Amino acid sequence: MDRWFTFLFTLFAHHFTPRHNAEVRLLKAQIKILRDRVPSARIIPSVEEKAELVRLGAICGHDVGELMEVVKPATYRRWLDRSEKGDVPQNVGRPRITQEIRGLVIKLSKENVLWGYRVTVQRPLVQ
Repeated sequence: MDRWFTFLFTLFAHHFTPRHNAEVRLLKAQIKILRDRVPSARIIPSVEEKAELVRLGAICGHDVGELMEVVKPATYRRWLDRSEKGDVPQNVGRPRITQEIRGLVIKLSKENVLWGYRVTVQRPLVQ
């Protein structure tokens, strides 16, 4: 019974492995086409996208050197090391300024004209 199961499993695996490899090559070719059309050479994934890539990489045993197309394999390994240490991923860049602070800056610039640079606020067109 065990031999039949092994035989059937091997036959099943040999039948679907070439198709799976072709699907992976097709997906990688599509990624290459899209990367060529992106104006920036740098793609910055969000925190959720990083977590998803690390989760999918774990399924592959984190051996994703040839599979990783969006970021460099070294970047993936850095994310993996940080996640193993328990670090929480953060978004890249400086946080946006709140509308309250923007309003305060505009108010101060209007009240103190002699401070230097004159701020012009663009107003939406009224129809």
